[in-house]
Amino acid sequence: MRVTIRVTLTATFALLFVVVAGVLVTTAYLFVAGTTTGPAQMAERQQALQDALAEQGIEIPASPGPQDPQGPWAGDGTRPDAPQDDAVARTLAAIDEAARAKVLEDLLTRSLLAFAISAVLAVGLAWWLSGRVLRPVDEIARAASTLSERTLDRRLPEDGPDDEFGRLRHAFNGMLARLESAFDARQRFAADASHELRTPLAVLRASADNVLSSSRPSRQARELAEEVETQVARADSLMTSLLTLARADDVIHTREQADLADVAAEVVSAASPRATASGVAIDLDIEDAPVLGDPVLLERMIANLIDNALRYNRAEDGWVRCRVWSEGDGALVEVANSGPPVAAEDIPALFVRFSRGAQRSEVAGHGLGLPIVARVAQVHEGAVDTRPGDEGGIVVRVSMPASRP
Repeated sequence: MRVTIRVTLTATFALLFVVVAGVLVTTAYLFVAGTTTGPAQMAERQQALQDALAEQGIEIPASPGPQDPQGPWAGDGTRPDAPQDDAVARTLAAIDEAARAKVLEDLLTRSLLAFAISAVLAVGLAWWLSGRVLRPVDEIARAASTLSERTLDRRLPEDGPDDEFGRLRHAFNGMLARLESAFDARQRFAADASHELRTPLAVLRASADNVLSSSRPSRQARELAEEVETQVARADSLMTSLLTLARADDVIHTREQADLADVAAEVVSAASPRATASGVAIDLDIEDAPVLGDPVLLERMIANLIDNALRYNRAEDGWVRCRVWSEGDGALVEVANSGPPVAAEDIPALFVRFSRGAQRSEVAGHGLGLPIVARVAQVHEGAVDTRPGDEGGIVVRVSMPASRP
C-alpha cells in the first residue's frame, strides 16, 4: 500500500485516538481500584477513624477479638463463640476480596473490549474524515491529469469556499491561463516567422533566376547567381526544418485521420525526379496504415526519411526501400538505403540536433533530418528504431499507434 497523505492522516488520527482512549481506560481503572477497598484497607480506615475520635475525646469500646478474654456477652469469662465469629469474619473478608477482584477484572475486560472496538471505529472514521478533507486535492489532481496540450482552455470550478483549497484552484487556473497564452503566442510566432522568412528567400531566388535566364550573363554573374540559388535552397530547407521542429515542439497539434501509405506515396512521387537524377532507385511497398495525427508533421517525417536516404547514398547503383504497413495495433514506416556503412555506436549521434555524425560531415546537410523524425514520432506517441543496414546505410523504422475507424 502506498504511503499517501490520506494514509498518513489516518494513522495520525488513529494513533491520537488510541493514546487518548488508553489514558482514559487506565485512569478509570485506577480510579475504581482506588475507591474499592480490601480487608487490610478497611482495618486501616477503621483504626484511623478511632484515632480521630479519640483525639476528640470520644471513646469507642474495642470489638472483642479472637484473643480477647472478656466479651460483652461472656458472663463466665469465656467466649465459646469467638472461633465461630473469627471464621465468619475471614469468610466475609474473602468474599469481599473476591468480589473486588471480580469487579476489577470485569472492568478491565470490558474496558479493553470497548477500547478495541473504539479503535477499529476510529480507524474507519479517520479514513473517511481524511478522505473528505483531501477530496478537493483529489479533484484538482484528477482535473490536472485530464488536461493535455489540446485542452488548456479548461478551468477548474471556483464556486467553493474561499479557503486554502479555493486559493489553490484559483492559482491552478491562473497557471493554465498563462500556459495557454504562452503556447498561443508561440504558435503565432511560428506562423509569422514562416511568412516573413519565406518572402525574402523567394525574392532572392527570383533574382537569381532572372540572372540565369538572361540571354548573355557574364561568367561572374552566373556563378554568383548559382551560388545564391544554392544558398537560398539550403536556407529554405533549414527554415522548413526549423519550423517543422517548432511545430513538433508545440503542445497544440492538429489531429486528423491520415494514412501513412498515402503520405509515403506522395512523398516518393515528389522525390522521384531527384532520385532519377542521382541514379538512385526507389522501391515503394505500401499497405494501409491509418493513424490519427498532424498531416503536416507526418509528411515532413516521411519526407525527411526519404531525403536522408537519398542524400547519404552510393554514387552509383544506389537504392532506397520504403515500406509502410500495419501490424497489430501499430502503423509502421521503414526506410532503408544503400549508403555508406554506419557503426551501431554512431547511430545515437544522428538523432542529436545539428549533429550529422563523423562519417556524414562531408555531405551537405543541416543535421535536423532524423531529430525531426524522432520528435514527430514522439508527438504521435510512437518510437523510432534505427540499426545499421546489412548492405550499408541504415534502416530506420518508425512505429506509432494505428487509428481504427
